[in-house]
Amino acid sequence: MREESLFPEKEKLKQVISASRRTDIPAFYLDWLIDGIKKGYVAVRNPYSGEERKVSLLPEDVHTIVLWSKDFGRFLKKRDAFSQFSLFFNFTVNDCPELEPNIPPLPERLRQVAELVRTYGSKRIAWRFDPVVFWDEGRKNNLKGFPHLCERMAELGIRRVIFSIFTLYKKVKARGDRLGINFYAPSPSERREVVEWMIEVAGRYRIALYACCSDDLLAIPGVNKAHCIDGKLLSTLSPEPCSLKKDKGQRRECGCTESIDIGDYERMPCLHNCLYCYANPKL
Repeated sequence: MREESLFPEKEKLKQVISASRRTDIPAFYLDWLIDGIKKGYVAVRNPYSGEERKVSLLPEDVHTIVLWSKDFGRFLKKRDAFSQFSLFFNFTVNDCPELEPNIPPLPERLRQVAELVRTYGSKRIAWRFDPVVFWDEGRKNNLKGFPHLCERMAELGIRRVIFSIFTLYKKVKARGDRLGINFYAPSPSERREVVEWMIEVAGRYRIALYACCSDDLLAIPGVNKAHCIDGKLLSTLSPEPCSLKKDKGQRRECGCTESIDIGDYERMPCLHNCLYCYANPKL
């Protein structure tokens, strides 16, 4: 029998659970999440205050679990554990092994996309090409595989791609210097040129571009604002609505609606070790 006192702050609308912006839970911490589903909750620590709280994973409290990953292989083997939930998948698929050393080969990841589409439908999968990275004064980037990815995603019925332009954080620059990679922040004109090229390529396959936390790019015709967690869309995919309020815990230009993120940067470090990563403290 449910303990009502466990979650006294329960709202009328069910919560959207984000798993997770902070780390790759499907790839590395799926058993932890499944254990939380069995218990009915997970303990989540606030990354700023360090305060912990219990977040309900009871089906009657959860509207949608949004899963973020670069590798859904483990999830696909254990998908039955999520049968009581409405799911949405933010699948980051880039094609640059020199910057992403620990993710599966591209053909395996595309196979996973196809299996997710077969199981859940293309409307529940968001393709993220994220971020667009430049190095060696812009002479190199990770866009070489973008046309092929557009072609394959279109074949699977995916008509949107969410992207962002790499931000040159100090710790990322220091990591690049240590590894002999001169990460580079493109100028506004270079950003526009690259994005216009992406629009042209994606347009061949009737794929629309959505910019994540890059409102300056919205002035370019053909660029839309991204909502990686989109309460309006999630409400259409479920029998009941969820919150449409902006998530105040995210960056100013973030278009996401409210959710509870259950990841942890330090206790649950991402092990993909992507060289441009700004979240992983182990690199």
